[in-house]
Amino acid sequence: RGSAVALAALCRRRGFILAAGDASKVIAQGPSYVVSFFHALLVTTRGMWHVARLLQAPLSAQLKIPADPSDPWYAASGSEIKQTNLLFVSFLLNDLGHMLLSPALNDTALVIHHLGFIGASFICASYRFLPLPFSWLICGEASTILLNVRWGLLASGRAETTAMRVVEPAFALLFALARVIGYGAGLAHLWFHRERVGEGVPSGVVRSLLLLLLAGYALNLSWMRKIVAMGRSRKRRA
Repeated sequence: RGSAVALAALCRRRGFILAAGDASKVIAQGPSYVVSFFHALLVTTRGMWHVARLLQAPLSAQLKIPADPSDPWYAASGSEIKQTNLLFVSFLLNDLGHMLLSPALNDTALVIHHLGFIGASFICASYRFLPLPFSWLICGEASTILLNVRWGLLASGRAETTAMRVVEPAFALLFALARVIGYGAGLAHLWFHRERVGEGVPSGVVRSLLLLLLAGYALNLSWMRKIVAMGRSRKRRA
């Protein structure tokens, strides 16, 4: 509610909403994007922290949370990531509810994305495995930060501003780095260590999770193609 009040106050200020902007859209949909922005900033920061720590851990702790609390990697691989997972899943459930209840926010591909990663998070948490893949996965939220900034620029009528000309290519670059290259490197790491993935976890569960991860990567590649096409279209118009 606080973000809704703040956005309403900003929209009343002269110069905040330009001629091409839509104040009613900013007030109605803006709070969801504000929450998404800060969530993405938080989980991306935590994800990078987890990755930096777990890259120093033995492979066993990268792929499975140690059962013994006295294990030196128990916190980095388990309890700290559990907190991030709770933040991540809580936001996905909240955002999914917003999309299902608001036709203006509904996006079929995004609904599928949220459902898939909610399922993946629950599987990883329930069987206490793949802490490192979870960490690099949520680093993909880095691109969401600029995606929300882009929405704010469009909704406030700043589609043709210098800010937009900086944000759009930066968003495309960050998406490619986080959701295509980083995600792809993570999948390659899993493939390289495929014999160790899911030790002690039912094979059907492991296959289901890996299918979800591959489906998520395919969705990212589809989005990347659309982002590139959008950038080329904008360049031709310019």
